[in-house]
Amino acid sequence: MKRLPLILITALLLLAVAQPILAADIDDLPFAPGEKLIFSVSYGDTMAGLCVMEVEKWVRYEGIKCLKLTMRLNSSTAFSDFFFVQDKFESLYDPVVNGTRRYEKHIIEGDYTASGVIYYDQEAHTITQEGTVIENVIASGCDSLAAFYHVRTQDIAVGNSLSFPYADTLRNETVIVDVLAKETVTVPAGTFECYKVIPRLDEETGIFRRSGQVILWVTADEHKIPVKITGITWFGNVEALLEKYTLGN
Repeated sequence: MKRLPLILITALLLLAVAQPILAADIDDLPFAPGEKLIFSVSYGDTMAGLCVMEVEKWVRYEGIKCLKLTMRLNSSTAFSDFFFVQDKFESLYDPVVNGTRRYEKHIIEGDYTASGVIYYDQEAHTITQEGTVIENVIASGCDSLAAFYHVRTQDIAVGNSLSFPYADTLRNETVIVDVLAKETVTVPAGTFECYKVIPRLDEETGIFRRSGQVILWVTADEHKIPVKITGITWFGNVEALLEKYTLGN
């Protein structure tokens, strides 16, 4: 069986908007420990599960002050009878370089399982996993989870074409994103003024090839929280809606 679209929220959430820079102001971040975002994830008309993203706390990693970021994906009770999903992703994000220091994943999706840890050396521009070293990694390289927070440190303006650095063991590239408009969006968590953004995905980019388009609405305020994400893929429509949120302290 193919892996089903609950996992797509990982890819969808990173498709926000940013001009890449080499540092974020650590004292003026739009997120902080205690922030929690809860999304419902639907596949067509079916409630597939929940996605929970958290900024947990400040930690020290190899002497570097990082934010511990987590994302959990769990299929709903009804959907689990058809396809069970229990995923956890953890990223240590360094706001000084605005990139990842360490990324860990644990995935259970039906019969598919995967676990792994990736180490990012931002100074040497390398990625290491299980002894394999990848060189010439893009500056401020981010995993898919940290990329979401990277982009929230940036300014957004309608009409701009922006970008962010995405790097893991399979990809090492700059993703271009267009900011199309401001719109009012209503989701279970409330009504928000948002920027509507669309990434420029290559025709051969994984699940989105041939028919793919991702649209994301992110709040037009200092927090830049995604409230709605839609994706059209070769196997159907995926939608994530913000159900509840708590801002950090």
